[in-house]
Amino acid sequence: MPTPRTAGRRVASPTLEVVLLAADQASDETVVNELVHIVNGAYAIGEAGLWREGATRTGPTEIAEAIRSGGMLAATLAGRLVGCAYVRPLDADTADLGLISAAPEQWGTGIGRELVRAAEDLMHRRGVPTMQLELLVPKGWDHPNKQRLRDWYTRLGYRVIGTAPFEQLAAHLGPQLATPCQFLIFHKPLARHRARDVYPTDQPTAVPGLNRR
Repeated sequence: MPTPRTAGRRVASPTLEVVLLAADQASDETVVNELVHIVNGAYAIGEAGLWREGATRTGPTEIAEAIRSGGMLAATLAGRLVGCAYVRPLDADTADLGLISAAPEQWGTGIGRELVRAAEDLMHRRGVPTMQLELLVPKGWDHPNKQRLRDWYTRLGYRVIGTAPFEQLAAHLGPQLATPCQFLIFHKPLARHRARDVYPTDQPTAVPGLNRR
């Protein structure tokens, strides 16, 4: 496909950027609400049928706390938030990666992959040797979107090491479930020799001048 042109000049494609959000952006309602919208929009599709009608995966309080903790990664495209992920240490050897979300209209463009890569590089630079993530799955039947995610995580180098009861990791959300579920636990060893020049840096960044949807 030819590169779009305007008035005889080439138009540059928007550049995807992943940054570690500054803790003080937890008080920025625009950023927080956009991230809530992205996460809930992505999970509403990806987990359809697992939750009761009207249930939401997260809210402003949880997202603000994640930003304040210093572990919220944000993906921006042309000044607009299009994805996020939350990474936090579990112990000296393991970090946990969750809330991997891309705006549904951006699915298939590589945003999720870049968020995962950025989280892995960030934790690797901090000396963490293993990344963990959890995948919510129904008991007794296969959910097509969950199988798609399991295959995607596998392609990214993650392997299932076990399961965990839903109540062990998310007991507070139990009343919102529409069907019995459990978590698959994935681990991935972070390579010793990863590129050192990829984003994000260890320095938190403010997201300036967000374009509203």
